Amino acid sequence: MSNDKKAKFLIVRLSTLRQELQITKETFRYADNEFHKAFNEKYFPEIAQKNKEDNTLSTGKENEEEIKKAREKAQENKEEFHEEPVEDVLSINKSLDPKMKKMFKSIAKKTHPDKLLGMTDKEKEKKKDLYAEATRAFENDDFASLYLICKELDLELPDIDEEKIKKMEDQISSTKQEINKLKSTFMWEWFFASNETKKESLIDQLFSRMYPRP
Repeated sequence: MSNDKKAKFLIVRLSTLRQELQITKETFRYADNEFHKAFNEKYFPEIAQKNKEDNTLSTGKENEEEIKKAREKAQENKEEFHEEPVEDVLSINKSLDPKMKKMFKSIAKKTHPDKLLGMTDKEKEKKKDLYAEATRAFENDDFASLYLICKELDLELPDIDEEKIKKMEDQISSTKQEINKLKSTFMWEWFFASNETKKESLIDQLFSRMYPRP
């Protein structure tokens, strides 16, 4: 596989994995909460009862609300994003790869708020979002995200060298590890167990590990 073909595959793979990681984290937070509720109800009913009476303690439903609020907060942050001048963004990391600087400049020419005169409100909103994403990607040295934004805007795409490929492979590997770590927990396995018998068995296993018999 040529570098170009390989790089395009890795870029899409990395983007997909990052989305999966975000969803996995949200699911794990909910699963963890539900698991501990069931665990306490079986082995520590007094704690479970106290938790039910304590309005300040999160429940599964409240956990869903927290996720919703977090998403709304992220949206608010995006809406409140301060469009910095292009040169100010570029000055953040003067040693950054010239290819990334070139990509960011190309994106800015198409998406910076100063360049959006004559567009519809919908078009302006879309371009502002892309500029905000590009700024965050540039500040975080995220080559893959910048590349995808360039592709979406039909801009010239840079050649991708072995160093960039190696870096993306490392990022893919670390992202997979983070996802697998969450999916290997008792909480995750319990949450996706096919039946109640399996769920009960997992709760018993954790209790046995936490409180081994002498």
